[in-house]
Amino acid sequence: MHPTPSYPSYTFRAMGSQIGLWLDTNPETAAAAFTQVEALFAFNERVLSRFLPESELSQLNGRAGQWVPVSDLLWNVLCDAVLQAEATNGLFDPTLLNALEAAGYDRSFELVRSGDRHFQSACHLEGNWRQIGLDAVTQSVWLPSGIRIDLGGIGKGFTAQEAVELLAQWGPCLVDAGGDVTAGAAPRHWPGWPVAIAAPWTEAVPEQANLLTLWLAESSLATSGIDYRRWQSNGRAAHHLIDPRSGRPAQTDVLTVTVWAEQATMAEAWATAVLVQGRVQGWQSLVQQPHLAGAIITKDEHLFMTESMQGLIAS
Repeated sequence: MHPTPSYPSYTFRAMGSQIGLWLDTNPETAAAAFTQVEALFAFNERVLSRFLPESELSQLNGRAGQWVPVSDLLWNVLCDAVLQAEATNGLFDPTLLNALEAAGYDRSFELVRSGDRHFQSACHLEGNWRQIGLDAVTQSVWLPSGIRIDLGGIGKGFTAQEAVELLAQWGPCLVDAGGDVTAGAAPRHWPGWPVAIAAPWTEAVPEQANLLTLWLAESSLATSGIDYRRWQSNGRAAHHLIDPRSGRPAQTDVLTVTVWAEQATMAEAWATAVLVQGRVQGWQSLVQQPHLAGAIITKDEHLFMTESMQGLIAS
């Protein structure tokens, strides 16, 4: 998803993704602001990454059965993740790290794609998020034995939201975190930031075409899909979206889901929740949420879009 490139912009890599920033201000101010945002992403990644053994999240995952005091950042992201799990009735679940690793996603995606992975059995996972202990008085977290946390998408969305709040001090802004986009105020003379939804990725056509363009302001778009983050596991295709009802990569007829919401973490969670359910149940759950808008692309290349999402299309 890329806006019209007529404002100061900057790109860098963080959290396993390409991060893009746009700010409607003068180039000198924008450059200083972008440096602060890059530092923000680097700091949050050091706290929230499951791939860094020294991260605070990894340390928490290694201390199951204990009450562990945590930083403001980890506390806020984990509380948000539990809130989204409750809102989606557990179809988004932050306790799926063991299942992700069992499916072969035990290292950064660039390394996962490089060869066949061996799938291991994962235990039943539905509802495990309810077992997370949260003590607000001491700001401490308790994980039961056998449960480990992954905050990948939620952590990235939370950081993108923080980045927008930081950049907004200097003007209208947009943050693209690996294709999930969070916008501040609309740029001058525009109804919003023009943001494109790309067609699903294929190896045959790696340059993704844009399906449509939306106006985005003071809100977020997040896309979950099984089109790109795929690898071989036991000789079969696997992907990173785990269905907590089975503990395995979701068996779904949906290729991608894009969800609009006011907050990035809400969009992230619901995009996953809709996709793992499949087209029929996912669509039903999406249209029952009046605070969301969304689009579903199925494996047979049909596009389904809520009425509120159609209202965001740039003419």
